Amino acid sequence: MKTLLLHARTFARIAPRLKGLNAALNIVTVDDAQRFHDAWTSRALDGPPQVDLAFGNIDAFYSPSVREFMTAILKSPDFDWFQSAAAGIENPALVAIGQKSKRYTTNHTQAESMAEWAIWQAMDFFRAGPGHRANQAIGKWERIRVREMQGSGWLIVGYGSIGQAVGKRVSALGGTVTGVRRTPGPAEGAARIVPPDALMAQLPGADVVLLCPPHTPETEGMANAAFFAAMNESALFLNLGRGALVNEDALMAALDAGRPAFAALDVTRTEPLPAESPLWKHHKLVITPHDSSDTPGTITRGDETFLANLRHYLDNEPMKHLVDRAAFAAG
Repeated sequence: MKTLLLHARTFARIAPRLKGLNAALNIVTVDDAQRFHDAWTSRALDGPPQVDLAFGNIDAFYSPSVREFMTAILKSPDFDWFQSAAAGIENPALVAIGQKSKRYTTNHTQAESMAEWAIWQAMDFFRAGPGHRANQAIGKWERIRVREMQGSGWLIVGYGSIGQAVGKRVSALGGTVTGVRRTPGPAEGAARIVPPDALMAQLPGADVVLLCPPHTPETEGMANAAFFAAMNESALFLNLGRGALVNEDALMAALDAGRPAFAALDVTRTEPLPAESPLWKHHKLVITPHDSSDTPGTITRGDETFLANLRHYLDNEPMKHLVDRAAFAAG
């Protein structure tokens, strides 16, 4: 019998969906007080159990018991499968788990919430949100000329699950999307796809430039001084990928110089972003604390991905979003 590790909140949420599996699964939980329990009987365990499977999500990784959760996985000699609620795999904790696991699967449904973040930031920019709020703060009645999403041109760099989720929404609102990715061919939500070596030539014509590729040696610092200098002076820059994609000093200098017109970041090079960082106070920059995906809908969709893959696992069927173990090879 396999032993599955869940955070206690996760088990409480999906327990009705797990009924009937007690013959195939022994389920243990860890709570925020760093205590392990038998999930079905609530019997306290003496310490971290040996586990075969685990579901890593916000409940587990944002919990005070994250160390205990990780310890149980990394000290289990026959750990077989880890389901991540995230799409990315470059976090050091996830790399360690990936190297330990025989099978590692990801989840891409957080893209739906992240796409809404991009639309929110773009709408606020086009409708002159900062200017309207500044006028309201001083009681100033003044019309501001605004723009529409209709007819806007978007350049989405890294046209994967997040890029497509954004692209579908932009297209539905009347915008035109150019996606940048290595794989050629049509993609949902994009009017066209171009290769990465065409990126710089596409920047001047874009009203919105969105980054959402993974962090790799090739994408490290890709948004640099030359990148920003090539953008349209009336454009919006967005980053939903990783903080390391952006040279933040170059971004602030570019905003001061008026090209691009504005920026919004959900990720930064250092997280949490220190209170003394100048990024917080730049008047042409919006910062959100890497929470674009943190919604109840994301949690629900992550649970559904896990439950679907658990059924595949128990039935010896191919699992969705399986990551090649070579992706976790030690550098």
